[in-house]
Amino acid sequence: MSEKEKGEDANSNVAWRRGDSCFLTVSERDLAFRALVLSSNFVGSGGHYRPRWQGRSLVVPWKARVALLAEQSKRILVVDDNEMNTDLLKRRLERRGFLVVAAQSGKDALRILDQQQIDMVLLDVTMPEMNGVAVLQAIRVTRSPTTLPVIMTTAKADNVDIVEALDKGANDYVTKPIDLEVLLARMRVHLRHSMRPARSSVPPREIGAGVVIDQKYRLTAILGQGGFGTVYRALHVQLNKEVAVKVLHPDYLQSPEVVQRFKQEGVSACRVRHPNAVVVMDAGTTSNGVPYLVMELLEGNSLADELKEKGAMRLRRCVEIIDPVCNALREAHNSGIVHRDIKPANIMLSRGPTGEEVVKVLDFGIAKFMESQPASANTSNQAAGTPRYMAPERLLGEPSDAKADVYSVGVMVFEMLSGTLPFPKVEGNPLQQAVKQLQAVPTVLLTVRPDLPHDLVRVVMGALARDRNDRPDLDSLQATLDDWSTRWAEPAWPVPTLGHYLEAQAQAPVPVVGDGPTRVYDTTGASAADPDLESGDRPTQQSDEIDPELAKSRG
Repeated sequence: MSEKEKGEDANSNVAWRRGDSCFLTVSERDLAFRALVLSSNFVGSGGHYRPRWQGRSLVVPWKARVALLAEQSKRILVVDDNEMNTDLLKRRLERRGFLVVAAQSGKDALRILDQQQIDMVLLDVTMPEMNGVAVLQAIRVTRSPTTLPVIMTTAKADNVDIVEALDKGANDYVTKPIDLEVLLARMRVHLRHSMRPARSSVPPREIGAGVVIDQKYRLTAILGQGGFGTVYRALHVQLNKEVAVKVLHPDYLQSPEVVQRFKQEGVSACRVRHPNAVVVMDAGTTSNGVPYLVMELLEGNSLADELKEKGAMRLRRCVEIIDPVCNALREAHNSGIVHRDIKPANIMLSRGPTGEEVVKVLDFGIAKFMESQPASANTSNQAAGTPRYMAPERLLGEPSDAKADVYSVGVMVFEMLSGTLPFPKVEGNPLQQAVKQLQAVPTVLLTVRPDLPHDLVRVVMGALARDRNDRPDLDSLQATLDDWSTRWAEPAWPVPTLGHYLEAQAQAPVPVVGDGPTRVYDTTGASAADPDLESGDRPTQQSDEIDPELAKSRG
């Protein structure tokens, strides 16, 4: 039988290649035929392909066959407490060639993960008993985002749990009702970049509560998980002292870059000696080759927790937190270190020996020595961080300096004073959020906090300038916040809406407390002869054309 005859044999169990095309085998043809009937297109990781019949054989491009076989071998775990949703998504994915396992509770999902090899998890956020975020936390104790991608599914596009899930290691999310093509596209992106742990990796179950590391630190409980590591409460068995131990996910041992970044955190933190920077007490590697850091144990909540619970805060409270943060960052900058991941989750509001609040800056894991050579623009080290708080130059992979931290502090101050972020939330993954921030202009703080002094707003918005040269330095930003927190009489709380504020302004002027006689802002313009209106305290208008500084931050 000639090659042509073999290729056109409908019962052939071999895929024959001719140039850039191939004739599918029986089992492969059946799978592709289902995709053809359902969508009139075969969508593979290499693109969209339209199969065609030649006699009784189905012919597709050779790359399409490779993609089809790769998809066919992927095992997906669908977790949803709604049996109808689970069954529907399971059948739709199976028709596209995936092997699908279903679970209707978080506990069932974790049991399946312990028993089977799973390549990806589609995890519902809202479930009884154990919600999706809790399941995600349990998964991330033993599996990293690169070894087991997790895509969250939710019926609420603005659910705050999604933000929390992304911060705790979710790879992506989709909203219900699920658009299958969008889901498939996102699944393929993450499956292409995922890697199963090497057989030589440390068994994940060897690290956990009850384990003693280096005969010194007994891990007692999990304090938190992130994308790269898990933080445990631990006891120094010789000194009988409680500490915090951060352990790298064993799955990352095969990545020299991630291991180096983890070790970099200890080096950076040790170089920043300041009461408001977390203290790293020890570092080492377990007998199985897993690096760890030992830090002071901090009791309290993060700034992210306080913002989630209370929302916008008074200027004085904002300054109480930001002042120590600026002091710690100034020490880091003086030591030649840029933090590069300043965000509310990395600001700890801990308690001192007598119960006083002590603000601590955490996580120097992606800090950069300013004297070192900049990384390549396409390295993960250069892009690591949380996009919502990252400076534009970092999002673009360009070299960064202390002004990148100023930008992040500016975003935090904006969020603390307003209860919201300066850029609109994007319904998509962090990469889409980054693109949006590079294209959009930040919301003007006065539109959500119209009661704030305009000079203060001008400096905060200046910190969000796209061009780092247009941003104030850290000292100027801190000094402005300190100055206004002491001499400004903050109006009644909660914050008035812009409409209510303008209505009140039309009826009565607002006094401002300062050195010398009391000054008055008259937004009606009736006090045009007042000499104080020529000073730096003159209120700005809401338009960017009149206020060039606000226009600069938005452009």
